Amino acid sequence: MDEQDLGAEKPDGAVPSEPGFPVAADAPGAVHPHAAPTGRGVHAAALASLPRATPRRLERLLGRRDPVKVWRQVEAGEAPEWGRDENLQNLWRDHARRADLAALADQLESLDARVTTPASAQHPAAVIGDIDPAPILFRRGRVPDPARPAVAIVGTRRCTPTGRSVAMELGAGLAQAGVTVVSGLALGIDGAAHRGALAADGAPVVGVVGSGLDVVYPRGNRDLWDAVAAAGTLLSEAPLGAEPEGWRFPARNRLLAALADVVVVVESKRAGGSMHTVEEALRRDVTVMAVPGSVRNPAAAGTNLLLSEGCAPACSTDDVLVALGLATAATAGTDPAAARPNVSIDGLDPLQKRLLELLDDGPVSLDVLVLRAAAPVPEALVAAESLERLGLLARDGARVLRA
Repeated sequence: MDEQDLGAEKPDGAVPSEPGFPVAADAPGAVHPHAAPTGRGVHAAALASLPRATPRRLERLLGRRDPVKVWRQVEAGEAPEWGRDENLQNLWRDHARRADLAALADQLESLDARVTTPASAQHPAAVIGDIDPAPILFRRGRVPDPARPAVAIVGTRRCTPTGRSVAMELGAGLAQAGVTVVSGLALGIDGAAHRGALAADGAPVVGVVGSGLDVVYPRGNRDLWDAVAAAGTLLSEAPLGAEPEGWRFPARNRLLAALADVVVVVESKRAGGSMHTVEEALRRDVTVMAVPGSVRNPAAAGTNLLLSEGCAPACSTDDVLVALGLATAATAGTDPAAARPNVSIDGLDPLQKRLLELLDDGPVSLDVLVLRAAAPVPEALVAAESLERLGLLARDGARVLRA
């Protein structure tokens, strides 16, 4: 485990400095054998666990200060004046005096989790200067690459099969293009986008969740949580043990918007979490795009409303790449085969060949094509996307056909 992130004690008793944190003046390099852990990450995690410690309160309490010193002030009952005004000082003092920092350090170690604050070099820059900063973040996996463009793909949990396949296709196409796919790991559109991105084996993904990193929600996405942490980044503001309380999801949605260069809504009703993410994106001048849907589809009511209000349509990966400035309208959607005239069917893999054979009888919807392929859905979607890029597969509205 990276001791600099967690701030755990080294075997020889030396106190490491977390990136961005100086060693505390009152910790010159040695600790008593039975002293509580002195690492900045452990103390930041403890601050996040304070009762009624919302992100805004933690931002006021911590800022860019050393979490060790802030924790000791809280433990001594020396919380800021506003803490007394909000009846928090005594509550936090009593909680801090009962806290078991050694046990907390063991929990973080068992999860292979890191904890960062704005004073850490590994805290995402996008959430440091945000209009609603994230003062403490728990992380499994790698540090998000700030140089990569990022797209948040969001939508309803109760999506249609078409919405799910579109989300997977967008996730796969963007990851293949080197774009970080960000989502909330919820059921439906969010999870589908990440499954597509992971299947593409492209750019690392980022998942932002609304509960503690040790409280998987929804439970059915445990495999996805682990896959995202292994192949990219799993982030949460919630302390360990935190249940998925309702207020945490709007807070999570602001982070999705803050981490993204573009937000794409695949399916959404007129109200709900996806539309809240849109509001947060608009507050930050982040581009919002929407996938058009049938007027007969209730799950597309929100996306169609966004389109009517002037949001750009996202009908393909190319549309999103244009919005990111990674492609131009003149080159997006052009026939890739024209640029690569020597594409040979003999060089395709078996699944790609199978998809083309299934289209010999004429165009079908992507859902039907994937179903007929009798292959894992993510793999079939990635294969279809690659055929389209090779110029061997084309779209005719909602259907696909041999080019």
